[in-house]
Amino acid sequence: MIIFTYRNYNGNSKPLAEKCLKYLLGRDVYISYYGDGKPYVVDENLFISISHTYKDIVIAISESEVGVDIEYKKSRHYESIANNMLKKDALNIDEFYKEWTKHEAQFKHGGEDGEFAYFDIFADTQTTVYSKDTHYEFIAMETFIE
Repeated sequence: MIIFTYRNYNGNSKPLAEKCLKYLLGRDVYISYYGDGKPYVVDENLFISISHTYKDIVIAISESEVGVDIEYKKSRHYESIANNMLKKDALNIDEFYKEWTKHEAQFKHGGEDGEFAYFDIFADTQTTVYSKDTHYEFIAMETFIE
């Protein structure tokens, strides 16, 4: 799995994801969306998941179904959100964001046949990936996008 990262991106994620696919495959490849908003790679046996928080973005591309979520760890009343949305107690803000991104990544994946992986890609963020594919290669998009 390739996980593309970009810090301080200000734009639409679809053309950025298509640039990542072109970088990876060496040709133009397009993304479309299912009715529920989930992105897919047109005419390719690849899966894609996109997440952003403020201006930070991660795009996971894999040969297996994948879900990714990134969240900026901002101060908030996480205890009530954890209890109401996640149906569990969170001991601290780091644990809350780990659980929240875990929930979101699995939802984006759409199944229950994967493994979770947790990353602190950018300062003050939590990123979680959910997939059967557990080999991770990270590429900073700044290396090929101006």
